[in-house]
Formats: sequence, structure tokens, C-alpha cells
Amino acid sequence: MALLKLQELFGASVVETLATVTIQKADLLGLTALPVNTADSLLAAIINTVNQRYEGELTDQNGVFVVDEKNIPITYDNHLYYINTWVQFWGFLFPPGKVNFCFLISEISPYAN
Repeated sequence: MALLKLQELFGASVVETLATVTIQKADLLGLTALPVNTADSLLAAIINTVNQRYEGELTDQNGVFVVDEKNIPITYDNHLYYINTWVQFWGFLFPPGKVNFCFLISEISPYAN
């Protein structure tokens, strides 16, 4: 199995050093980059970006879904390639005046007695 690279998730501009990881806001899917984004909007954008890199529907360069002969969007799922982590869209929660998108994130670690 291939190991997931930061560039595969967050684009070619992600930088990792011994002490830091720097992700460009423009590479986070669904984030409106502001001079000061909230911590929760940044975390949500990171999780959303990871989820969309793991699975989704194919689109062309104009954002139009690529469909099969029955007009059903063609999907992809990369979970099988990354056996140690899993990001999955779970569902919606509807508190008053808001919509929360819920994700499950898990990491598989070796178990020892």
C-alpha cells in the first residue's frame, strides 16, 4: 500500500519542516480565505479537503459531473489505498439556523497486549 503524501491531500504548495506544516488556504476546499479565519472554519476545511480527496464524484475542468451512459455521476473511492486512515462523511445535523456536516475520522494503529 502506498503511503498518503501531504501533497496528495493539500496540493503542491504544502510545506513540511521538522517543526511545522504549512497549508495554503487556497488549497483548502470550501474555505473562503479571509485575513483572519476562525479555528473551526480552518479545521472544517481541512477535514472537508481530506474527505474529498478520499472519495467523491468526478468533474471536468468546468465543475460539471462526469456521467456514465445512464447519466449517473462517476465516483471514485481511494480508501482502499490508505489502510491506516479513514475519513468518511457521516451525515447532517440541523441545529437552529445552521447545518453541520459530520465526518468520521479514524486511524488504525497496531494493537499489542
